[in-house]
Amino acid sequence: MTAQEMFEKLGYISLTKNYIKGELKTIVYKNEVSKDWIKFYADKQQFIEMSGNGIFVHELKAINQQCKELDWIEENG
Repeated sequence: MTAQEMFEKLGYISLTKNYIKGELKTIVYKNEVSKDWIKFYADKQQFIEMSGNGIFVHELKAINQQCKELDWIEENG
């Protein structure tokens, strides 16, 4: 399952993917119900959660999948 599919299953929508000169810069997911936002900065290998509610384990799994898809972390084995 892709990160986008995982986030969608959790109630997030893929809000935006921003590119500059053909290079992916940011990905933003938003949960309309909880008002949580998770933003990935592709060029910085950084993400932030914008709500103050913290990250739940099921969200962490989707975040880890997004990190794998961005080649920030390697698959085990």
